[in-house]
Formats: sequence, C-alpha cells, structure tokens
Amino acid sequence: MQSGITVSSELHDAFNRFTSDSSIFCLPVTITAESLTPLTPIAFSGSSSSPDAFYTSLSQISSILQPKTPIYLLLRRPLPSKTTLVALTYIPSNAPVRPKMLFASTRSTLVRELGTEKFDDTVFATEEEEIVGREAWSERDGDKAGVGREALMGEKERELEAVRRAEAEARSGTPHRDIGIGGTFRPGTGSGMRVSMPVDEAAKSALKELADGGLVQLTVDGSTETITLADKKTEVQSDSVASHISSSSPRYSFYHYPGSDVVIFIYTCPTGSSIRERMLHASSRRNAITIAEEEGHKITKKIEASGPDEITGDRLKEEVQPAQDSGPARGFARPRRPGR
Repeated sequence: MQSGITVSSELHDAFNRFTSDSSIFCLPVTITAESLTPLTPIAFSGSSSSPDAFYTSLSQISSILQPKTPIYLLLRRPLPSKTTLVALTYIPSNAPVRPKMLFASTRSTLVRELGTEKFDDTVFATEEEEIVGREAWSERDGDKAGVGREALMGEKERELEAVRRAEAEARSGTPHRDIGIGGTFRPGTGSGMRVSMPVDEAAKSALKELADGGLVQLTVDGSTETITLADKKTEVQSDSVASHISSSSPRYSFYHYPGSDVVIFIYTCPTGSSIRERMLHASSRRNAITIAEEEGHKITKKIEASGPDEITGDRLKEEVQPAQDSGPARGFARPRRPGR
C-alpha cells in the first residue's frame, strides 16, 4: 500500500453491517494506529425510502466534522433508480499538512480493500458545505451528466493532486499546530512549518563534520519515521554532486560549496517515489534544515528539484556567486530542467 495503512478487521465488519442495513446513512472512518477504523454509524433521520432521505440526513454529519481533522465518510444515497454507495474523503483546507497527506494517500486503499465495485462514486471535499449542502450534490450530479473533471481523473491522479496541494502548504504553512498523528509542528526557520521527528545520531555527527567540499545526505526512514544518514562524501566537486544523489528516493542534501562558507540545502523528491515517501519528506523538510543549523551551519541557500539531474554545477555556483543583475535573492529556488 502506498501509505502503509490497511483496513482493520473492525472496519470490514462495520462495512458489512453498513451494506446490509439500509437504515444506516453514513459510516465514518478514520485512521488509528496505522489502520483504517470505523466510527459510530449514523442512521437516516427519517425513512430511508423517502425521496429526500439523503438530503434531510446530511445535516447530521456536521456533528462529526471538525475544522482541522480529515475523515472518510461512506454514504448510502437512495436514488430513484437504485441505492448507491459513495466514498467521500473530507480533508479540511486548514488541516495540518501531514494528516492531509496521510488521508489523501490512503483514500484509494480504503475503497480498494472494501471493494471498488461496491462504490458508485468517490468524492473529495475540503469544506463542510461541500458535504452537507444540497447544492453541492446537485452540482456533482450535473458534472456527472456532462462528465466532470473528477470523473475523468483516475484515483491515482486524484490522490497525487491532493498530496501536491499538501506539499505546497508544507513550504509556507502556519507553525505551532498539532498534527494529531505522530508528531507536532514547531516553528522552523522562516515562516514555514516542520514535523518534529527523531534524528539518528549518525546524521547529526555527519552534519557536524561537514567541511569544505563535503556532501551529507539525510532521508526519512519510513518504518521508524526517523531522520537518518543516507550518505556522506568528502571533496565533492560541484559538477558531480548530482551523481551522488538518489534518483528514486527523496533526499535532504547539504553541500558545503568548495572555497566558501556556504552550505546549500538541496531537497530532491523524484516523481517516481512513493506517496508515503513524499508525504514524510515534504512535512519534515524544515526539520532537516533546523538539524543542520543546530550543528553549526547557517542555511541561507536552498534548492528544490524533482531529481538530481536538475542539480548542475552551474546551478550550485549561481547560488554562491549570483550574477550581478540577478535581482533580489531568491528563497526556495526550483531549478530549470536541462534543455529548457
């Protein structure tokens, strides 16, 4: 599974009851201890055979929605021709980044393990009104009639889009927020946020010893959610940095540019890496920078790239010795791909 989360036996049992009992309107689902688990089901507010049973029951969902907490909602929707099941993913816009990514990357697991064929529709919502508002459902029905964008997108594309939004927020989100799953966001360097994770002592030692021409790479161990040392090199020339960086897994790389006092932070996140890897590395990036600063390095130069092929010697030199007419100093720079 991409996110490492699986459906619990309790959820399988609860889902079987849900599908067999037509009086149940909604089965809420959350993530607890690396498993998808059921919450208390919600019955229809009136007769499930009523033409408006679905709409009159929607208001009940408000009682379980929280403004910063993602949740899955399995809904029974009676229609004139048949009764359908809808798998709805609610990820509030102002939810912490890491739960956003975790729920976004697990939504296909939920549907797949319960049985894709049992669901007539999947919905992604970020605001409460998109769930409880009758107009929102009517609009979706209209989109289906005209084949809307959500219908055209594959499940993989949907979850990747959700993760990309969360990754973007990791660059400029609000600090001091409890993430609810496995850690706490703390103030980092600048205005962004970071997830506080355990750090391997070897990683700290390598950063402390980072000297002129040195390259230290850190990564996140997905099994322990610990920042660890991936590799360290000495006397690395700027035009060969890319050859030492993984092209398949995300890396936090710290390069002490030769002949200067500049340490460049390079964050690479290959598009082929798993969603869980992307989730963990994106939400812990500021933490990695803080670790380096605690070991005595002032990190003012930062590069973000989708792969090591974008980290050229000229690009690194430009960070240390920018052209005179290059304008104001950049923040997190995304280099151009070769040939563009």
